[in-house]
Amino acid sequence: MTLNMDLQTALIVAGLVFLVLLFGYNQWQIRKARRPRELSAEDDLPPMREPVVGQATAPETAARLHEAAAESVQRREPTLAPGTPAASSQPNHVAAAAAAAASTADADEAVAEEVAVAAGVAQAEPTSAEGDEGEAVSVPAPSPAVAAAPVPAAAPAPAPVPASVAAVPDGQPAPAVVDPLIDCIVPLHLERKASGDRILPLTGRLRRAGTKQVHIEGLRAEANAWEPVTAGHQYEDLQVGVQLANRSGPLNALEFSEFITAVESLAEALDASADLPDMSETVANARELDGFAAGSDVQLGVNVISDGAPWSAAYVQNVATQDGLVLSRDGTRFIRYQANAEGVQRPLFTLQFGDTNFLRDDLTVKSGRQITLLLDVPLADQGARPFKTVCEYGNTLAQRMGAQLVDDNMRPLTEASFIAIFSQLETLYQKLEARGMPAGSPVALRLFSV
Repeated sequence: MTLNMDLQTALIVAGLVFLVLLFGYNQWQIRKARRPRELSAEDDLPPMREPVVGQATAPETAARLHEAAAESVQRREPTLAPGTPAASSQPNHVAAAAAAAASTADADEAVAEEVAVAAGVAQAEPTSAEGDEGEAVSVPAPSPAVAAAPVPAAAPAPAPVPASVAAVPDGQPAPAVVDPLIDCIVPLHLERKASGDRILPLTGRLRRAGTKQVHIEGLRAEANAWEPVTAGHQYEDLQVGVQLANRSGPLNALEFSEFITAVESLAEALDASADLPDMSETVANARELDGFAAGSDVQLGVNVISDGAPWSAAYVQNVATQDGLVLSRDGTRFIRYQANAEGVQRPLFTLQFGDTNFLRDDLTVKSGRQITLLLDVPLADQGARPFKTVCEYGNTLAQRMGAQLVDDNMRPLTEASFIAIFSQLETLYQKLEARGMPAGSPVALRLFSV
């Protein structure tokens, strides 16, 4: 009995000693993290992004983010058919930063020499033509068959001023990519200016948190604007943002933890302080945004049905190519591109021939009687009147191929059905506009992507 009492007492004492040591170790780590120290060559690690609602969030933005959501909000697939996400690409910066990088007080001499050498051999990167949604491409000129199609000509209009720029108060820095409407943004306050040459090596791993994109931007005092971190530029502050939702679903607790861990590592490497968001609030915002996106994620399809014999896949490929449509990289669909207000080619609609893969299948053997024209509504600019263009092109195809134009229920499209669809589309467009992410806008392209 006495032996058991002594053992129990010893275990209790050992536990108390362990707790005291653990508390002392934590306090030592906190003091060590807060203690300013000189930068060293080993301080190289990567960064990440920020929460939507916080003390720094504008009241009007917070109000939009906390709009009443539908009860039992859950992610659901697009209404009519699966869609393809919009991707984005970033420009490459090299030569223009050489002289500034060489004189950067914050960069090591070795870094300055490397930048100078890179600038000497840098070549201009040409714009590549890519056949997939969401990327700028060089589209072949339509054939005479397309020119004859009654596709409405785009009326010349002045380029609209981006809503994010117009909403910037006087004296506030202009935003870049990160947007509080769809990003969780973490500000990083630097004790002194940091150069892009020092920051960039720390950002190699910080591209995504799970399935969500991450962006890091720096504030340039001379331009009073945020920009993607660039070699040779000096930055007063940084902000890191992770996207709250996309077509893969909302930001979850695991992705949030991965993001915060990376942000803390970056802050420690740069001797910066980070305004970290609350996890429960951020995850709740992500679910609300995902619920809104799920209710607005609509895809419309019209079908061209043969009145006679089936078409071969080779014939359909020939028609689509002649009409100026571009085959996607995975070979499953042809894409019609159209220039937006800035002159960038963006996907307008796609043409699919059943489950045909035009890169892998034997096109002389594969056949079918149905061609589907699919419009991804949130990704197409409303000003281009995309559904009208889809229907007019489908009607032209039907006339040329001896077919008829029908809806997803195989009912002929009539004037009454067109009016009903246009009315529904107008409601959806107004819903997206009220949220601050009009169809086809950069923020909508990011939200309705994977």
